[in-house]
Amino acid sequence: MEEIRMKKSLIRLLFKNLHIIDIENQSFIDGDILIEDGKISKLGKIKDISEITKIINCKGMQAIPGLVDIHTHLREPGEEYKETIRTASRAAVNGGFVAICGMANTTPTVDTIGTVKYILERGMKINLAKVYTYGAVTKNLEGKELSEINDLVKGGIIGLSDDGNTIMDPIILLRALSYVKMFDIPIVLHEEDINLSENGVMHEGDMQTKLGMAGIPDLSEDTITYRDLRIAEYVNGRVHITHISSKNTLEVIEIAKKRGIRVTCDVTPHHLLLNDTKIECFNTNYKMKPPLRSEEDRLSLIEGIKTGLIDIIATDHAPHAIYEKEVEFNYAPFGVTGLETAFPVLYTNLVRNDKITIFRFLELLNSNPVKYFDIDIPTDIKEGNDATFIIFSDDKEWEINTDLFESKSRNNAFLGEKVYGRIEYTIINGDMKLEKRKIDKKKKGV
Repeated sequence: MEEIRMKKSLIRLLFKNLHIIDIENQSFIDGDILIEDGKISKLGKIKDISEITKIINCKGMQAIPGLVDIHTHLREPGEEYKETIRTASRAAVNGGFVAICGMANTTPTVDTIGTVKYILERGMKINLAKVYTYGAVTKNLEGKELSEINDLVKGGIIGLSDDGNTIMDPIILLRALSYVKMFDIPIVLHEEDINLSENGVMHEGDMQTKLGMAGIPDLSEDTITYRDLRIAEYVNGRVHITHISSKNTLEVIEIAKKRGIRVTCDVTPHHLLLNDTKIECFNTNYKMKPPLRSEEDRLSLIEGIKTGLIDIIATDHAPHAIYEKEVEFNYAPFGVTGLETAFPVLYTNLVRNDKITIFRFLELLNSNPVKYFDIDIPTDIKEGNDATFIIFSDDKEWEINTDLFESKSRNNAFLGEKVYGRIEYTIINGDMKLEKRKIDKKKKGV
């Protein structure tokens, strides 16, 4: 009797009339998804709807695995006026991201086990997107002294990064890479030789000359990338080059991969889809680091995701308060948000325009992040898997505007863009975190 009562109490959700991706067979099936007790219990045409808790008609919609962002700036602790773990988590599920990985440049820096635990426990309490975190390579991101890396690993970090800063001292990077080999976690590198970028605010090139602003040469990125990859090769260390922006950097990484160096890399949606001509209007929502570069650079990055040279697309979600961005271009902080716009702008410009397939798209935003950063998220929609996936519609064009955002910040590079691909449902472990554009109300006040 006890077992029968337990079965009757199970939550059973049925999503009907879906176009469901089949990653393993590189195809789609038309049918339904039944969720029981947080798992996908059945796929296909489901006729027995007895004892179903809720039935949702998804006619015309598609189901794919949830997205993973390996580069998110949570801003909490320390800069909650820009973003919090709660608002970042809400933005994530609003944009189809089921897992986000916070960078270590908070205040205090994520260089102690206490800060690691705070972030992870806060994420679990909020219980929207799964929240992971990096630890700082060096104390206070100063590039001088290694953090207590062993403690950070025990606390549950997925990798190390001083993102926002470059580790300028090669000895420090050498020691860090040598030490973390025992843990088999990557060091994520922000590649910018500050001696070359100095006080630059945009890409060094024709547009920069026309506007008369200080430039950031691509040389500042590719030279330090080459140095760091040689160090990684020397110690057989594992590195991930984040937010690459130039053709030359991509060529350096290609050579490194051919040499067997343990390197992966990512690119952002804005570097894939925008170039430095956007700066002509002096809109600070186009100010980020690395900067938007030339059209030649942008096209090389598109080619990189096509060929597989680029492993991951990451948002580099970097929220700022409205007043911080509403200043002259030279004085505005670097960074743009991305969690809520990455899916529609990428889906519209890359998948619908036949630059890449939906299967390659999901390698870049699901299976590769899961593989390289040990993220506990399903990479396919199968019977027996955790019920973690997203459902989107693509039948109508819509315009990106801040009224649709859950993030605290509005500094987005794609405002006003007409796009397809709207996230309708975000399901994580059988719970609907987003339902028809509404976030789970139970989590609203957390």
